[in-house]
Amino acid sequence: MLTVGVDEPEEIAAWHRRGAVRFSIALVIMMTGAVVTGTASLATAGVLIGAAVVATVVFAVMTHWRVAERRSTLLLWPVSTCSTVGVLHTVTDFSGALLVGLIVLAFQFVGITQPSGRGLWLMLPAALLHMHITELSGRDAAVRLPIAMLVWLVVSEVPARLLGELRDKQRVLEQLAATDALTGLLNRSRLNAHLDLADESSAVALIDMDHFKKFNDERGHIAGDLALMDFSDALRAGTRGIDLVFRYGGEEFLVIFPRTTAEEAAATLDRFAKSWAASASGLTFSAGVSAGGDNAVNTADELLYRAKREGRERVLTVERSLAR
Repeated sequence: MLTVGVDEPEEIAAWHRRGAVRFSIALVIMMTGAVVTGTASLATAGVLIGAAVVATVVFAVMTHWRVAERRSTLLLWPVSTCSTVGVLHTVTDFSGALLVGLIVLAFQFVGITQPSGRGLWLMLPAALLHMHITELSGRDAAVRLPIAMLVWLVVSEVPARLLGELRDKQRVLEQLAATDALTGLLNRSRLNAHLDLADESSAVALIDMDHFKKFNDERGHIAGDLALMDFSDALRAGTRGIDLVFRYGGEEFLVIFPRTTAEEAAATLDRFAKSWAASASGLTFSAGVSAGGDNAVNTADELLYRAKREGRERVLTVERSLAR
């Protein structure tokens, strides 16, 4: 199945497998063509076996040096296919002109796996190969070569551009699916996955804006939405880049603080509370902060409601709660 984009290591590995299969099929086609045309020989077998060995060794070296995860390394398979056709035509009696279609298929693979424009860099080598195996010259070359190059351009650039557009749209859709429409913060769609990674070396905070319903009733929902947006922006600015800020629901927010103790996270929220106090809305917030783990959200929720019962506008942790 065609995947949209070839950027992730697992996708690149899958396309390397597909490329290796296509290269193997191309070798079988070349051998079959040699047999059918009566040009099969030890030299033919040697070229094909040598091509397979060289491609395998190159891929093994790329894997060893950990560069096989780069998308550009997928060019190994179309380049190997075209090079083999050229070498086969040069050192044996086989006519490479019979397999010019493999050049087209090579450009198709480039279009599927590479960004737009990369196929253009292969045009000149492919043109030289085409002229070599078809032995074109003069008027024939002036007519047939541009047509061949136009075909290569279409089969490489059209899928590359379409897939590029699909990748961009896919990223936008993924971002929309993972973020809250009003605040731009992360929503709950992937919260559980992140919470599973928040072990006891992390902290989890639940934050609730105080008296927000009253604020909404008195000033209207538009003012309430603006206050939520301002609070979200301020909360995002008041936390670190590695911290994950979610809109948990309504006027409630959840923050995951990686590699942070509950007390350190509470201190961060204390500092944020002081800066937020200067906001035009006049709203305050309460928060419960727990160490990460299986019951982190429940513990933070209990501390949050205790902060509410104790008068709001405060940040509670287990240690602060015990101290009271």
